[in-house]
Amino acid sequence: MTLTSDRKIIVKDVHKYFGKKHVLKGIDFHLPDGENLAIIGPNGSGKTTLLRTLASIYLPDKGSIQIGPYDLVTQTRQARRLLSYVSPNLSFHKKLTLRETLDYFSDLQGVEWRNQQELMDDIDLTRMLDSPIEGFSEGQKAMTRFLIALMKNPKILVLDEITATLDVKKKESIIQYIYELDEQRGLTILLIDHDPSVVDRLCEKLLLLTHDGKVMKYGNTSEIIKQIPYAFDVKVIPHPSVDIQSFVQELGFSHRIMGQMCQFYAKTKNEVDEITTELLNRQEEEILEFSVSGLSMEDVYWHWLLLLGIPIEDRTKRLDFR
Repeated sequence: MTLTSDRKIIVKDVHKYFGKKHVLKGIDFHLPDGENLAIIGPNGSGKTTLLRTLASIYLPDKGSIQIGPYDLVTQTRQARRLLSYVSPNLSFHKKLTLRETLDYFSDLQGVEWRNQQELMDDIDLTRMLDSPIEGFSEGQKAMTRFLIALMKNPKILVLDEITATLDVKKKESIIQYIYELDEQRGLTILLIDHDPSVVDRLCEKLLLLTHDGKVMKYGNTSEIIKQIPYAFDVKVIPHPSVDIQSFVQELGFSHRIMGQMCQFYAKTKNEVDEITTELLNRQEEEILEFSVSGLSMEDVYWHWLLLLGIPIEDRTKRLDFR
């Protein structure tokens, strides 16, 4: 597929303020034609602000952003024609039918939704045209948001935690749909998602932000994720009476202590089984609760903080990747 310069994004020394709060502090990166970018960082890092700035919902207070051949500040209208923003926060009037909803957003964007008839057939929405939105599943609402975003055939898709409200099955169908759409149309995709498997499947590039809105790491997604030496983590909350230092030393697995909680790391499912078996043997006397999860973007973030030698006072701030 031949890619043109209307998909490239160049960000230079971008700053964003809300009153006296300095949210983005000198963001720089160059995303080549047709490559996809995931933005990760803790709560307060400015990742949502950056995504919305790239989507032209906000404009930078300092620095420049080039969307395709256009400057986002001086040529905002032209830049907006190249992109669409998709968010689960887009709500619909529940009493309107799908047809009435699409008519409304068509008029709003100055485009014709019927040009997307083939896509509607593919995502199984044609049969729902005269059904009220209030009867739609979360998956059908998600597909409707995509249909609205794709009405103007954008070159760039900006995706803000679009799978956050979906169960595993619906999430997988959405991600597969985005992947196939990208293959067909050669899009540039910018997204926020906490699941590394989603990021790894969809994005060639990864941008990590520090807690205070600076670039910590920018590079190839696969290379950044492969640096993580484990695939699972086990979070444990011991009884308050338990000496947590002695507790983790007795178990002998790789770990990190976070206040009165500890986190053990495992490379394989067999190692997970070893850790959980030991925890179950201690559960009644020493453990309040524990949980097992796969690698997350939070793990990626924490590990790169350690690799890059970020000062401990920055690493101990409360992180929230939701």
